[in-house]
Amino acid sequence: MNFYKFSAIIFLSIILFFRILDGFCGDGPGNEVILTFNIHLVQEVYEESDWGEPPQFAIWLEEPETKKVQTVFVTHRTATGRFEGKVECPVSLPVWIGVFRRETGRKDFPTPQKPFLESVTGATPKTEHFSTNAKVPKGSFWYYYIEMNVSGDFNQFFPSILPNGGPDYHGNGQPSLIYRGEIKAVKGEYSKPKIIGRTDQLYFTTEIISDLKGIDSAKSVFEDAFVICK
Repeated sequence: MNFYKFSAIIFLSIILFFRILDGFCGDGPGNEVILTFNIHLVQEVYEESDWGEPPQFAIWLEEPETKKVQTVFVTHRTATGRFEGKVECPVSLPVWIGVFRRETGRKDFPTPQKPFLESVTGATPKTEHFSTNAKVPKGSFWYYYIEMNVSGDFNQFFPSILPNGGPDYHGNGQPSLIYRGEIKAVKGEYSKPKIIGRTDQLYFTTEIISDLKGIDSAKSVFEDAFVICK
């Protein structure tokens, strides 16, 4: 075997070795895929609320075995505690607040002085279409959640003035809704979440209440939501 042929074999062997290594190593860029979250908001629905403002919402992932959570996106007001005319609004996205506490180890709420991570925080979308991405290991399996809340969307079941004559202090109306789905991180995989429950109109709780009686317009804020793996 001459020198040039031997060198070519060695060179090709090295390339093959690194390709095999890339296939088994979970941390290389070739072993990550992108989950793209797409949401179509209906402007006409949330504009009929008393405040007419776009919804607050958050998206997060949960690893089924370890229960580790990772926020993908959360709207600015909830992530920073900068609510107009309020010091705080604990009923905005309460289930996500539970996620925030698990991620950060904190026991409070995000504040202007101590906000959540800027890298996953964004302005409340004022367009119909919203999308955001998350990188995850190829082949991994995830639960994903979306929590959404429009303030001031009162109705007879969630009124601004309560039966005892007291007000809805936070101007919440219909409480936040929680969507849930599952997806495997394989290119081409597609998933649509379903509403699994709501929170409480008046009080902070991370409990998801399955009873959706009285929820009407809130269910129509998202015309469509889906996740695709790229």
